[in-house]
Amino acid sequence: MPATAKASIFHRVTGVALFFALTFVIWAWSESLSSAEGFEFVKGLFNGFIAKFIAWGTLSVLGYHLIGGIRHIIMDMGHWEELESGNTSAKIAMALGVVFAVLAGVWIWS
Repeated sequence: MPATAKASIFHRVTGVALFFALTFVIWAWSESLSSAEGFEFVKGLFNGFIAKFIAWGTLSVLGYHLIGGIRHIIMDMGHWEELESGNTSAKIAMALGVVFAVLAGVWIWS
C-alpha cells in the first residue's frame, strides 16, 4: 500500500478515535467542574497510568489528525498532488505524527 493511502487511512482512523476520546474528555471536564471534590477526583485520576495513557493516546491522535488535516488542506490548494511529492508529504506527515506522539508522552509522563 502506498504511503499516501496509509496516511489517508490513518487520518480517518484518528478522526474516529478522536470522536471516542471526546467522551473521556467531556466526562473529565464535566466532573471537574461539578464541585471541588469532583475536581480533586479527576486530578487524582490523572496520576494513574490508565488516565495518562488515555491522555497520551488522545493527544497523539489529535496531533496526527491535525498534521494530516494540514497536509490535506495544502493538497486542496493544489500542492503535493504529484506522485512523488504526495508520497513524500505523506511520509513526512506520518513521521511528524510519531515525533508528536513521543513528545506528548514525554510531556505527560515527566
